[in-house]
Amino acid sequence: MKACLVGNADSERIPFSFGSITLKLIYILMMVLLYPKVLQAKSFDQKESIFKLNEDVLSIFYSAKTDRFYLRVENTQIDESEMGGVSLVTNKYDRIKSVSLAKNQGLLSLLIENSVGHKDAYRVIQLLSEHFDVNAIPVGKVFQLTFDEQSRFQSIGVKLAFAESLEIKKSSQKLIVFKKKNPTTLQKHYVEGEIAGSLYKSGLQLGLNNAILTKLNEILSYEIDFQREIRSGDRFSIFYSTLRDDIEGDEVFNAIHVAKISLESDSVSLYRYEDRESGVVDYLDPSGKSSRSFLMKTPLKNARLSSYYGRRKHPVLGYTRMHNGLDFGAPSGTPILAAGDGTIERASYFGSFGNYIRIAHKSGIQTIYAHLKGYAKGIKAGMKVKQGQVIGYLGATGRVKGRHLHYEIHKNGKAIDPLRLDLPTSDRLTGKSLERFYEFVEAVDETLRVYKALKN
Repeated sequence: MKACLVGNADSERIPFSFGSITLKLIYILMMVLLYPKVLQAKSFDQKESIFKLNEDVLSIFYSAKTDRFYLRVENTQIDESEMGGVSLVTNKYDRIKSVSLAKNQGLLSLLIENSVGHKDAYRVIQLLSEHFDVNAIPVGKVFQLTFDEQSRFQSIGVKLAFAESLEIKKSSQKLIVFKKKNPTTLQKHYVEGEIAGSLYKSGLQLGLNNAILTKLNEILSYEIDFQREIRSGDRFSIFYSTLRDDIEGDEVFNAIHVAKISLESDSVSLYRYEDRESGVVDYLDPSGKSSRSFLMKTPLKNARLSSYYGRRKHPVLGYTRMHNGLDFGAPSGTPILAAGDGTIERASYFGSFGNYIRIAHKSGIQTIYAHLKGYAKGIKAGMKVKQGQVIGYLGATGRVKGRHLHYEIHKNGKAIDPLRLDLPTSDRLTGKSLERFYEFVEAVDETLRVYKALKN
């Protein structure tokens, strides 16, 4: 395994060790001995979550673990097997101190006021800057400082991301950068319930967090009009996974694998599937049709439809006139999404529309987004955007009484009712790809049936 390392370019090389090769041979032997047990495992909750399923389904449930280390000493790169006598273990007499950045405080100031010498502080910041922007550290970011019995600086540690940390440790007056990925385990979760009010609020009450519900909203928004089609009493279920840090205990959302919703007049089932031939990951219905339509039905998340297409009394002008789009109410700053793939024709202030974006799509379709608070980074005329990409933020610019998104769809230059738009059909699997998908759906449904039976 490669290790990345900071010290003198002419440092002596550390003697070679056969430790890592021995570990690899032991690992291979264990896999050979355990392979029959893997194929025989049937319980959903069995250790390591291994199932007697085809490879596609197995990839959903298998618990992936990682435990990787990267070292760098001065400017010399070395292998993990070459570490030799380099010790990264904290002495039991060392003193550990947690410190965090205050408002308007820089990292250099934080280190020096906490007894790190100027020379060490400068070297530490230089090394940290290779992994993140040291000038953009958020207030409250925690660093772990270690000092020996004589209060001399020994190391600094910081969390970089989920299950990933960095330590810079002194060894023989050199600084060693130690980057570690903690082992993680895939956790499976199944939630089902009745909708009361809104899908989002109902999901929160059932223990789903914002990251999960945002993804659920995203994949269902191509199939469902959240304002007109969802009613209290409708039911939904979701099978999803999280990653758990086996050392720290932190847990983050990983993916939604199956989402189902039963409406008064319809039902939708979507499966996350990776096609072997193309490698494309998409959400498909049981017939193998992609959930992604030509345009999203709702170009922002967790919004309410406040005004429809048609003639109405204008809230500012006071007289009746044609309203050529839909108005969506949501908190100021809510991200606005591109309804489909296309090219931005205009992104600027436009009279009564305020901050305004117009996107050209295929088949003579244009989408318009008005009254924005501002634009997403890089959004300008001529830029190509993808469906679901954030293009701006909801606001109240132009001739309006309150914050909202005004959304229009034009076909061949003429405004049309977005709720009555006949959209092109989605992509669909065919041939062998479709046959493999049918097998995948059957195996997943059977596994969930067994799982629910075991839980009840």
